[in-house]
Amino acid sequence: MDWQKDIADSVFSMYILNKLNDDNLLNPKKRPLIFVPGIRTSRLAIRKENGSLEHFWPLMPHEFLISAKLDRVLHHLETNIRFKTDDNDVKVVATSLIPFAYDGLIKSILTWGYQPNIDFWIFPYDWRQSNRISGHLLARFIEEKTEGKCDGVDIISHSMGGIIARAAYRYGAPIRRTAYIACPHLGSPVAYFILHPQIDSRRFIGSAYHNYPSVGHWQRNDTRNNIEPRKTLYHRRKELFVKFPSIYELLPDESYLSRKAVLFADGKPVLGAEDTYLRNDWAFKEEDMRTGVINAMEFKRELVEELPGQDVLLVCGSNQLTCDAIHYRTSYHPSITERRASYLMQCGFSLPYDSGQGGDGYVPITSAMASISGALAYSNSVFIPEAHAVLPNAKPTIEAISRFLMA
Repeated sequence: MDWQKDIADSVFSMYILNKLNDDNLLNPKKRPLIFVPGIRTSRLAIRKENGSLEHFWPLMPHEFLISAKLDRVLHHLETNIRFKTDDNDVKVVATSLIPFAYDGLIKSILTWGYQPNIDFWIFPYDWRQSNRISGHLLARFIEEKTEGKCDGVDIISHSMGGIIARAAYRYGAPIRRTAYIACPHLGSPVAYFILHPQIDSRRFIGSAYHNYPSVGHWQRNDTRNNIEPRKTLYHRRKELFVKFPSIYELLPDESYLSRKAVLFADGKPVLGAEDTYLRNDWAFKEEDMRTGVINAMEFKRELVEELPGQDVLLVCGSNQLTCDAIHYRTSYHPSITERRASYLMQCGFSLPYDSGQGGDGYVPITSAMASISGALAYSNSVFIPEAHAVLPNAKPTIEAISRFLMA
């Protein structure tokens, strides 16, 4: 009968449609896609006792001038950091991307036919914790989302997100192809400049308000009965970063430092992670910081220098001023930058400077290439003259990723 045939045809059509949807995950040309963002680009919230979420990051620029909001954010950022993968006592939750950071890239991904929560997911994470933890969580995330229905996933990563993707692969995640956008594979000297207490890093972590007192304008000094300025926002932020394990894992690693110096002591290059970070007059002195360095270098050794054995695309920023070196004087020398009497003789660190290798403003081009020699180690590498934060949404980047994924 016609109605029986219609029902049979309808059931068969539904079966074929469901089968196609299931098989779409098995299509090697269009595997599920995961986007892993860079540091500080995931929104963070505190989970309250009633289960609701109170977002505290990011802070809008004008809110840096509101002391109550600033204190709340700084307090949340310096506490509740996860040190174990299954540390359920930590109430910080990464919920989504911060506004506008990757709009161009995400819109392009959707135009390529990927569907959110079907074959495309974004992996927000707590960017303060170790990338080792984030790597385990990404591997778990991939397993939960794909439910074993595919032969693997493709990854697009930006900046530190590439380190997390590499860690997830080492921990068993079925990653088949990865596009690394401005990933500091071998580390970034900027992390060293930010972490070291004696290095002036205002140009990297400052803002329009970096000289603004972080709480109130002045405080009493009980011993001398006079007033002194409070710590500025710049100093509060510098002290904050040293608490984040992830920042230490962005330091130039042994692969970088064994062949290229970041630090020059009395004009001589200092090679190797031990001599750069842990020995001599310029070493990190605080025990917590030294432990952070040691743990970070161990983590980078786990990843190994060579990228995972998969199809890769390296998007490297170029033609931007990228500070990658600094001088240290072990004795007093005449200053060539200051003319005031109190600065005529200087000892210690100079200001960071660009040695000439270039990069995207934060990641030297050799680190993004995963080749400290500067030779092309991975043939599928593209060089785009854009800044670090601009690269993910740049048209040449999106075109390169599209060709890579559709190949």
